[in-house]
Amino acid sequence: MKGVLYYFSGTGNTKWVADKFRENFALYNVNIDLVNIQNIRSAEDVQLEGYDFLIIGSPVYAEFPPKIVIDFLNKFYDMKKDIKLVVYSTQAASSASAPCVMAKSLRKKGYIALSQISIKMPNNNYFSIGKKPDENEIKKILFEANAKVKNTVENFMNGESTIETTSFIRLKFNKLIYNVFKNRIPKLSQNISSTEDCGKCGLCLRNCPQGNITFESGRAIFHSKCMLCLRCIYICPKNAVRYKNKKIDQTQRDIIKCLDLNK
Repeated sequence: MKGVLYYFSGTGNTKWVADKFRENFALYNVNIDLVNIQNIRSAEDVQLEGYDFLIIGSPVYAEFPPKIVIDFLNKFYDMKKDIKLVVYSTQAASSASAPCVMAKSLRKKGYIALSQISIKMPNNNYFSIGKKPDENEIKKILFEANAKVKNTVENFMNGESTIETTSFIRLKFNKLIYNVFKNRIPKLSQNISSTEDCGKCGLCLRNCPQGNITFESGRAIFHSKCMLCLRCIYICPKNAVRYKNKKIDQTQRDIIKCLDLNK
């Protein structure tokens, strides 16, 4: 048996979970190929041939998957063979509408989710909303996240489903919230800037999913294509990227190491 896991991860949370899926499936001698959604340019790049099951992982933007994931889902052809599906989201809350949204999108094309789960991960956007996680809280969250992945994989291997549902009212309400948030991203992204501490290493420029960063006047400049993935804030070795001119404690500094960055 072999599976493929497609994911997008801004600051490492969704990739960290992807790695745990691969590790836990390996205990059953099942191989998982990981594919970054950033590298998918067309429908022809979505390869399912030779795989027995499909996993899709996404972060959450106002309860929904970000546009890069939604666009990816739209690239899927109608199902041509029977393939099992697992969808998961990562977010600071205990649950989100994103898994239901992803499963519903693919259901229209013939893919039926055997597992549909939300996985709580450290809050990478605490400087805008919520509480900053401390080291002990992060350890606890990661322990529980791995346990949830382990349970999901065990159920999957036993042919049992793990479906977390979202009410119709919550789904409709969150869709409205997401649409408002999506339209505000260009304005919110204007809050990101860099300081004179910028070492001009180019790490943020090379790893921006949107190609939104350039160097001008000796520092990183952020343009209008930002998707607010927050990667630039957490990968800066000088911690020179600011949000609303505030220095951010890089709480994701360890988790983000799991990303395959362009050094």
